[in-house]
Amino acid sequence: MAKRVLVLCGNGVATSTVACKKIQDYMANANVRCEVIQAKIGELASYADKVDVIVLMAMGATLPDTVNTPLIKGLPFLTGMGLKETLEEIKKHLQ
Repeated sequence: MAKRVLVLCGNGVATSTVACKKIQDYMANANVRCEVIQAKIGELASYADKVDVIVLMAMGATLPDTVNTPLIKGLPFLTGMGLKETLEEIKKHLQ
């Protein structure tokens, strides 16, 4: 079964779309099967226990302490700085 990545942003549209595409492309090139889901922060409760890693695009947001899923900050998807390292970290959680 493919692992799942949840990409969260404020509205689940703009920044999460950018991150989703980069994650999908990188994992496909690395032969890592995964499903990438984009959602609004408010939808976290619907996904939190059903995904293997969460990428948080909303820079000022935090997740509740009850969420035990690995969390990755999404800033590198916007700036490009540290992007490869961030994608490798996601890959590590998916393997």
